[in-house]
Amino acid sequence: MVYQLQLLRNLIERHPERAGNLILHVEALERSIEQLPLTCLSNVRAIFEAMQHSVHGVLQITYANDDDFPKRTSMVIKALDLSLTGHPQQDKIEQHLKKLLGSMNGVASSLAALSNIPNLRHGGALDWPTFERQHAYMLGGLCDALVSFLLDVAWSRTSEDGEETSGPSYAAESEFNESLDSEYELVEIAGSSFEPSRVLFALDPIQYESALTEWRQTNSTNGQQEAVA
Repeated sequence: MVYQLQLLRNLIERHPERAGNLILHVEALERSIEQLPLTCLSNVRAIFEAMQHSVHGVLQITYANDDDFPKRTSMVIKALDLSLTGHPQQDKIEQHLKKLLGSMNGVASSLAALSNIPNLRHGGALDWPTFERQHAYMLGGLCDALVSFLLDVAWSRTSEDGEETSGPSYAAESEFNESLDSEYELVEIAGSSFEPSRVLFALDPIQYESALTEWRQTNSTNGQQEAVA
């Protein structure tokens, strides 16, 4: 049976506009667990980092340049709204949720520490022992549960409050996406091909937004020059 990150796939179905590009990371982790378990930790970290970039605007978090991986995850967790106003045992629920959040932050810190050990993410001697598939299954399950929880809570609460999603929408920028795709070649990985615009949006949303802003400014300038002429 092929391993699947079912919670993240379900999240993508429920939030296609926000999480559609997450499928690139999900499929990469699923393949690594089945075919090359020693690389799975790198894919797990990539999904966590994609989550950090995806919710910072929604949760109104500002990361500093020197904020490391565990600190950014901690900031996301602390910014989540987990309140259950009106519940008769609201105080007890809040108390235990804080303990849960502390454990989640510890998981993120341990993940970051593990990913910096040679041969667990960055590579090392070929004869060094590394993660077997059982460990890869454990990391995949942890990533599936924790990242889907963090994204779902962040997006669901803001949706209920009627707030707008921060940052550009991939689907709404079709002209810019076509411009990128015409300028760069398809990204081919293990027999699959991906549009350059979709890869940039999924893996580096900050750079995508920066390039989008520059493209808009260039088009605006060209339009003004044509109008004057």
